[in-house]
Amino acid sequence: MRTRAIGWRRTVMALAIAAVLAGLALFFFLARFLDPDALWKIVDGQCVPEQQQQAERRHCIEVDLGKGVDRGFAILKDNAPTKPYNYLLIPTKRIAGIEDEALLAPDAENYFEHAWAARFHLGAILKRNLDWSMVALAVNSAKDRSQNQLHIHVGCVRPDIRNTLKNSEAKLSEGWSPLELPTSDRPYLALKLRQDSLSGFDPFRKIADDIPGARAAMGLQTVVVVGAVFGDESKGFYILSRRREDGSPAHGEDLIDPTCQLARQSQ
Repeated sequence: MRTRAIGWRRTVMALAIAAVLAGLALFFFLARFLDPDALWKIVDGQCVPEQQQQAERRHCIEVDLGKGVDRGFAILKDNAPTKPYNYLLIPTKRIAGIEDEALLAPDAENYFEHAWAARFHLGAILKRNLDWSMVALAVNSAKDRSQNQLHIHVGCVRPDIRNTLKNSEAKLSEGWSPLELPTSDRPYLALKLRQDSLSGFDPFRKIADDIPGARAAMGLQTVVVVGAVFGDESKGFYILSRRREDGSPAHGEDLIDPTCQLARQSQ
């Protein structure tokens, strides 16, 4: 009987700890929506000082200041309860979002390149090596985000989105083309990028340079990058963007599957 009682107490304690952790996650999730500077406060006020002081890393899982704070970035686990397999790449420089002119400067840091490299954190939490075409990156428009610090969502692409892109490979090119997706009431613009890294290719600049009217209203744009394995087995990317209109958000994060079905079903 005593053994049963000890086991019962341990079970209750484990459940209590789990409830506390879940409560903390929910608290920080709600705090993010109540405070549009929450991410910036974490990165600038906690992650950067920890890295500079070589202290124990408590808040961000990675902080890269190799080029200095103005060109650095941090990787933070998204603590939203509904996003168990999502990460965020956040610049260590104050950059409001996709509308910030600093992103279009000639020497701007290519944060998408770093975000793609950060996909290994996603593989680590899923305990498997992710296929190239399972990963997606997204930045929402200025009006469709909760935080006023640039953050790139790193997660798994939705299975239906990956299928649509794969089936559309033949009709897409290196130039922007309209593409109907299962989630949207209006088409995205999409292009194929045939290179095995994002080095030398900045999606922010590509949108501003090529899409009419985008440069003057970058805050209305969303951008999504999805890994691609083309028919000839070469690796590349699909780059997608859409402009926000009244009643039709530009929330590219919707193309990411927070449960990462593609990875979990293939285990």
